[in-house]
Amino acid sequence: MIHKSISAWLILLLVLCAMPGRAELIDVTGMFAEETRWLADNVAKETRDEFLFRTSGGISAYADSKTPELGDVEVFNTFNVATNKRERVRAQLKKIGKHCYVYLQEGKNVAANVITRIASEFDTKIYSNTRSMFGSEWSPGIDGDPRITLFLLDIQDGYNPRQGRRGFTAGYFYAGDCYNRKKKPESNEREMLYLDIYPSVPGSKEFMSVVAHEFQHMIHWNNDPKEFTWVNESLSQLSQFLCGYGHPPQLSAFIRNPHNNLAAWADDDMIANYGQVYLWAYYISIRIASTDDRRRAFVRRMVAQTSQGFSGLNAAIKKQGIKNNVRNLFRSFCLANYLNDDRIERGAYGYDRALAKFALRPELRLENPPFEVKGRVKCWAARAVQVNMTSLRGKEVAVMFAGQKAQASNYSNSFDVALVTYSSDRKSLPVVEWLNVTDFKASQKVKISSSHDRMLMLIVNRGPEVMKVEQAFARGAAPAAFSFAIRPAGSTRTAPRVASTRTAGTSRSRPNRARSRSMIEEIASSPGLEESADSMLSSRGTEEETSAEVEFDFGFQKIADNEDLIIDTIREEIAEGSYEVLDEFIAVYKSSSDLEKSRLHTLRSRVRDILKFEELQGNEKAAACLSQL
Repeated sequence: MIHKSISAWLILLLVLCAMPGRAELIDVTGMFAEETRWLADNVAKETRDEFLFRTSGGISAYADSKTPELGDVEVFNTFNVATNKRERVRAQLKKIGKHCYVYLQEGKNVAANVITRIASEFDTKIYSNTRSMFGSEWSPGIDGDPRITLFLLDIQDGYNPRQGRRGFTAGYFYAGDCYNRKKKPESNEREMLYLDIYPSVPGSKEFMSVVAHEFQHMIHWNNDPKEFTWVNESLSQLSQFLCGYGHPPQLSAFIRNPHNNLAAWADDDMIANYGQVYLWAYYISIRIASTDDRRRAFVRRMVAQTSQGFSGLNAAIKKQGIKNNVRNLFRSFCLANYLNDDRIERGAYGYDRALAKFALRPELRLENPPFEVKGRVKCWAARAVQVNMTSLRGKEVAVMFAGQKAQASNYSNSFDVALVTYSSDRKSLPVVEWLNVTDFKASQKVKISSSHDRMLMLIVNRGPEVMKVEQAFARGAAPAAFSFAIRPAGSTRTAPRVASTRTAGTSRSRPNRARSRSMIEEIASSPGLEESADSMLSSRGTEEETSAEVEFDFGFQKIADNEDLIIDTIREEIAEGSYEVLDEFIAVYKSSSDLEKSRLHTLRSRVRDILKFEELQGNEKAAACLSQL
């Protein structure tokens, strides 16, 4: 049974294959997640002996099987990722280790000493380390043999660098192999891992890290076969590090694209997902417990939980007997990714030595207040803005925030907003203050230390932590809009609410030059956060309150949509060698008043980011436009 969800993975793999640059390796175990959960609910997990004893009326009809010997040939059922079809592949047993059998696809060449090294490293390093941290695989398993089959083959995944297809499948674990063929015809009736040998290099550090990754999947299946993919992948990524293979290479993809949804696996940038979920697992593994033994106990509790996702994590925390929860962990994790300073809050906002130099770059870098920023943040993600506060050292500033409520099935998202003041030379300890966000808005005064010249504003958007809705909400909720303003203190105002409803009838078709100018001018003249707050406050307690809220909600959403459309249009036109909309933006911005420029501030920053990238590519026109902004 191949579930239709595999089609989505195939599309993603094709996209990855078409990406330029270095080869990107992925694990397609998640392709079979839906099928794995179905099997767990509907098919008994039993050995061949147990199955035959049960189906023969209590009389064992199982004929003694021959002990595997070197040179034996087996025909394995495999999965062709490129064609979405099953294939039968012949393989020969090349090595028998203490804990493994190593089979090689017929017609492929891997040196005997390399195969010996693979078996030895699995036996002495990967097997013991992974089991120690995550628990045990099903042993002796369906075949009654405690050894794990390592099948070395060229996984058919469409890899073809000459045609620009550089994504490839590095390996996978297929849970269907652990069921009887009478129930699952494709089963190979053994605990086995599929390991790619092209373009992977057998025996290399990267190759062995994939073995560690896939072995964790096998262990996790035995303990919790219905675990959400993002959690399962996070622990497999962690397994690579714990087995001594360093930080997974996909970490760099997350650094390049940090605005990723942690829990919406495969619905986002999947390569960046791998880096993100690894960081999450790594973070909680070093912050949840004080010793290696307690850390090991906690991770094993996570794997053993029969509840999935954040619910499983909360259950593991409770069983560990510590005072913490998903909300605190996730928001601290997000802040650690940008701040990475373990000198405060008992290290909650930083990593250990292994990642001492890691830090994400804030999406925006702004000069001195006053200004306001509009943006969007995905579910289970964070956005960060850095502000130069040099002119306001020792002074008080007023901060206003409003976030969009996304609601489904009586569950909604939640915001956590942190203000971090610190010194650019890092000599002074940073100060972290979490805003009191109530009804998706906050208004607060913050005193800037005389020793701090920078502020980091972190906006964290969390979805519900309830297992039955976690995945649907994470994948279905659109990025939530938010707005914040910072200005020197002088008055107290309440930030308005941002509604959960998108603007009805918003067109996403590319606007022409005239329409683009009109949209830009509309953004420049739109009511700012403070003016909108005045409108909201003036209608409190009156019959017009609801209409005032709706007017602001749709107006805000329209502005955010128009900004996105302008950015998309400028990016597309530059790729085509056209600069019409960009020229219109520059013209409007240069002729705008200071107040109008403040309202165009976010759009200008995003345009400058596009131009900076083009400038790095040698685009002289983009460099000239950049100098005008």
